[in-house]
Amino acid sequence: MFKRTFLFTVLALAAAAGLAPAQQTQTYGWEDGGFTSLGTYGNVGVQEVVTDVVHSGTYALHMTEDPVGGTPQVFLAWVGGLQDGDQITCSFWTYDDTPGASPSSRIWGHYTTSDDITNYTGSAGGNDTYSAGNGWEEQSFTWTFDGSDPDHQAFVLEFRMYSSTGAVDYWVDDVTVTAPEYAQIIFPNMNPVTAEAGTWSGVKALYR
Repeated sequence: MFKRTFLFTVLALAAAAGLAPAQQTQTYGWEDGGFTSLGTYGNVGVQEVVTDVVHSGTYALHMTEDPVGGTPQVFLAWVGGLQDGDQITCSFWTYDDTPGASPSSRIWGHYTTSDDITNYTGSAGGNDTYSAGNGWEEQSFTWTFDGSDPDHQAFVLEFRMYSSTGAVDYWVDDVTVTAPEYAQIIFPNMNPVTAEAGTWSGVKALYR
């Protein structure tokens, strides 16, 4: 009886493992030098590609909060074609040299429709930990895609800013996104919505 039960358990676990989708990992580090973000929300001032404060390679993205207020967000990646329960793991490196004080940053996410990155349809939450202020550090989080809401059709990776008066500079580099291989991962050097391609199938076709 023990052997049969053990064998059934092993087979069940193997079958469950077989259902897990294969994963893909894509990275972006502004090494093309000509793009900033996919969009912003709130008081985002300057967005520029720079060479003086860089985690790796030649370029990074410099941003400011201007004027100071609210919680500005910079959109670093958009992931579509997801299914309910899919895992999305994202990370980026951010520079913060103000330990115990603002400005600080945080990794966060939200949902949109599948055809418009500006169409916010709910928060996806994120990491409750802020940047520590000791120079370059990696921030990361794993989300479980909530497709139970029909308006949750795509996922946006956010860089969130937390500033006080006179402390408004931020830097980000080396974004990594891991998602199922059937998902479409869009970075700032890709135009996510065009007049000719307003759906994820159309967007995917642009980059084959």
